[in-house]
Amino acid sequence: MSTSSDNTETRSDDCDINRQHRGNLMLRNHLKRLQSSPAETLLLDGGTGEELFLRGVPDDRKIWSATAIVNEQYHSIVEDVHRSFIDAGSQAITTNSYGITPGVGFTDGEEVKRLVGIAGEIARRAVTTSTSSNPAALVLGSLGPLVESYRPDLIMKHDDGVCAYQFAIQGLHPFVDVYLAETMSCLEEACQAIDSLSLFYDGLIDADDGVKHPLLASFTLQSDGQIRSGEHVVEVLPKLIQYAHERGVERKLFHFFLFIFAILIYSSHYLCNFIDATNKKVIGVLFNCCEPESITKVLKEIRANPHIHQHLQHPPDPSSPTRSLKDRPPKIYLGAYANRLTPVDPEWTLEDSDEAQAMREDLSPEKYWDEFVKLWHVSNGRESGDDTSCGTANSDNKGVAGEIGGMQLFGGCCGIGPGHISVLKERLIKKKK
Repeated sequence: MSTSSDNTETRSDDCDINRQHRGNLMLRNHLKRLQSSPAETLLLDGGTGEELFLRGVPDDRKIWSATAIVNEQYHSIVEDVHRSFIDAGSQAITTNSYGITPGVGFTDGEEVKRLVGIAGEIARRAVTTSTSSNPAALVLGSLGPLVESYRPDLIMKHDDGVCAYQFAIQGLHPFVDVYLAETMSCLEEACQAIDSLSLFYDGLIDADDGVKHPLLASFTLQSDGQIRSGEHVVEVLPKLIQYAHERGVERKLFHFFLFIFAILIYSSHYLCNFIDATNKKVIGVLFNCCEPESITKVLKEIRANPHIHQHLQHPPDPSSPTRSLKDRPPKIYLGAYANRLTPVDPEWTLEDSDEAQAMREDLSPEKYWDEFVKLWHVSNGRESGDDTSCGTANSDNKGVAGEIGGMQLFGGCCGIGPGHISVLKERLIKKKK
């Protein structure tokens, strides 16, 4: 005989699954919009951790922003921070789960699962209770480095990392729309997250709940535009996409939806376009928690290496040859969310730091747009309404961004606040008109 408690739990599970299906539908609409034109964008949030500290949460040098999840008294502040980014115009917010990792002492996997679940629930509540006139935001589930940020030499062994990521992935799953493996310092670190997610999907297929969230992978860069490990982005990007493809990660996305739509949709041309837009798990590669100048440098490297253009949704040369849909991994979107920190020492660790990294004072919201985001987003070598080719402009920054085009996901990391996001929203809307 079923109990009232059992029935309540079943209804709760059903609500979670229905909510996740609605989130996947919203995500699919965003992806179709982004695919339709390089002028379309998805505006992310800014740095949650630093914003929490500005609002009174203690800057714990051991567990950093995780203190706002561990201590219930700060949960309302976390929710307020999420809501402030939504009010500023963010179309996606990120869970405050970055610091809940073994590297800072959270070695009990079940405790990690519980705490990241709290972070996910708070983010979801901020979205569902928001009174903003902006459309409902997506929730990105943060999967941060397992040991230390910026330190490829300190990452876990592969199998240990895959195991550790499982707990965060499981805890976030009921509340998020997309997983975000962020501040990855090397290809191997990102591959651990991919393998862990693939393993988790296998379990979900067995459970047949039909909800498989995709992945965004974001790398942190050195000042010279290389990944912190010294690897070149133009070498890592195709390897990452192929790795996920071989693991079958992208093939499991929207397994449930594709079955239903395959019955309802008779046009093979439309169905192929639908699959190309949604049937993948790694949907984007971003660059974060680094100086914006380093992101401009990596765009220059991407521009100069046409062999990776076939992997981009909006390559700088639309006539570049591509393989058939059957043979190639799915294309990805590019994005960036820089920080406002001064350059970080290569030997830096949170554990050994006595105080927060100093902020630079020369990255106002207007400057972040004018000198960086606006130029990263330029497509086809021209700004909207501007007859001057960025490729022939005096500024090297303009030449770089004007040639690559197609960067469509923007936001900010440490020190980039709601004020920055508000300016980005305003300028992106103006630029699109």
